Amino acid sequence: MDDRAEPQAERCCFDDWVDDWSKTARKKGVARSITRSVLTGLEEAGLDRRTVLDVGCGIGDLSIEAVGRGAESARGYDLSEKAIREARALARERGVDDRTVFEVGDGAKIELPRADVVVLNRVFCCYPDANGLLERSLAVAGSVYAFTIPRSSGFVGAWERARTAVWNAWYRLRKSTFGGFQTYVHDVDRIDARVRAAGFTLVRSSHPRLVWHLAVYARA
Repeated sequence: MDDRAEPQAERCCFDDWVDDWSKTARKKGVARSITRSVLTGLEEAGLDRRTVLDVGCGIGDLSIEAVGRGAESARGYDLSEKAIREARALARERGVDDRTVFEVGDGAKIELPRADVVVLNRVFCCYPDANGLLERSLAVAGSVYAFTIPRSSGFVGAWERARTAVWNAWYRLRKSTFGGFQTYVHDVDRIDARVRAAGFTLVRSSHPRLVWHLAVYARA
C-alpha cells in the first residue's frame, strides 16, 4: 500500500470549526446528524461492553456518546489540538472522562491501539490517499469496523466529485484562511472490498445524508 497519504496537519483548518461543533454537540448531544446514524449502526453491530477506537474523533462526541450507550471505554485521535482539548472538556462535563482518552495524532502514521470497535466518521475524505489510514485502522479492529465516506458511484457520486472540485477551488482561493485543506472522493467499492478481505461482513449500509455513505461491518 502507498503510504504517501498525508492530511493537512499543520495547515488544516479544523481548529476553525471546533467552536461550531462544540456548540451543536452541547445543544443536541452530537455535532452532526450523521454521527447519530453511525452510533445506531454501532449499537446494532454490538457496542455494549466493548472498547472503541475513534480515528479522526474531532471533539469526541461520537466516543463520548458511545460510552454513554454502553461501550466499556473509548479512545480518540485527531489532528487538531483544539478539538482534543474540547473533547476532554466535553467528556468531563458528561462524567465519562474516566472512560475516555483523547490524544493528538495522525491515524495514518501513529501506532494505533487495538479495539473491539474501530470507527472513522468523515475521515477518509480528508486524505489524498486513504490506503495508509485504511490499513492501520483495519489492523487493530477486533469485532466491528465502521466508516462514513462521500458516495463515489452513480449520479450522486459524479455530483459529489463535481461539488468537491468546486469547494477545493474555493479553498485554494482562500488559502490564507484554509491553508492547504482539500477534500477527496475515494472509491467506496475498493474500500469495501478491502474491509471484506480482512474478514468483516457488511451488516449495515445506508445513506444517512444524500452524499454520505455509511458502512458498518462485523467479524464473526
